[in-house]
Amino acid sequence: MKKCLWGILVFLLVSAPGLQAQEQWTLKKDAEGIKVYTRPVAGSAANEFRGVADIDAPIEVIVEVFKDIPSYPQWYGFCKEIRLLKQDSENHRIIYFVLETPGPVKDRDMVVDAYDTFDRQEGKATIALNAVKDENVPRKAKYVRMTDVGGGMSMTRIDRNRTHVIYTVKADPAGYIPAFVSNVIQKDQPFLTLKGLREMVKKDGYYQNAGIERKK
Repeated sequence: MKKCLWGILVFLLVSAPGLQAQEQWTLKKDAEGIKVYTRPVAGSAANEFRGVADIDAPIEVIVEVFKDIPSYPQWYGFCKEIRLLKQDSENHRIIYFVLETPGPVKDRDMVVDAYDTFDRQEGKATIALNAVKDENVPRKAKYVRMTDVGGGMSMTRIDRNRTHVIYTVKADPAGYIPAFVSNVIQKDQPFLTLKGLREMVKKDGYYQNAGIERKK
């Protein structure tokens, strides 16, 4: 049952949001071993973007980094503020997230439903992220609320000390954003996220939380 659920989530991450999107991915950035792709989404002015990289850390350690919600402003691309609103279980949480938007436009905020799975035996993990319309979280005039966001992370063990990570997001910015700002976000947000993740996995605390002895 667990393997079946993981398979369904991976399918959703690699094909959603927008199952109708048939365009091929276009490479937009290739630097420091991180590749960033974008592609148009039918019926939407916003592109879907994807970051791909190999991370020099066990998959268990990477999972621990993602569990550390307060750390996100240190490494997650353009994360200005994050707050855990609710945690229903070890694998399901509701998060408030503020995205710092480059340029002369308002920052964006969103309420995100996050659900993760981890199959240690198979060496696979997913984090599914979807914005939700939660009117219990007051809107602030200084932010634009985004309610159409979906995507997440797919992680696959390469070997004991390396993990292949695919980060995919499709987001409606909920209002006008100049093309140059949109381009910056689409290229730099996934790049900065994966680059930041590479730095976070160097911290001993995440190895300790994962129950793994770090090789010096």
